[in-house]
Amino acid sequence: MIEHYQGYTAIKRYGRNSFRPIGKHPFKLIHNARAVKHDLIQQFEDSTGIIFPVGVRNNLCTQVIPVLGKELAAIKLQIKDNKNENN
Repeated sequence: MIEHYQGYTAIKRYGRNSFRPIGKHPFKLIHNARAVKHDLIQQFEDSTGIIFPVGVRNNLCTQVIPVLGKELAAIKLQIKDNKNENN
């Protein structure tokens, strides 16, 4: 599960032992890695307009995140190359 928060993430030192928040920045609280992988796959599907079958999505979720990112990037390059060849 990924939860979106608007909170203080930047702090500034005041004095010797005192810190104060200086800015509100959005951040995500991540409870598990599978949610991150699903979010990454969902963003990829939205940006390319391709919907993966459930089996492919589950197979991609078993990959470690750096490998998953490389595979999605390679797929995106192949899609661009195919579009350029068809035009």
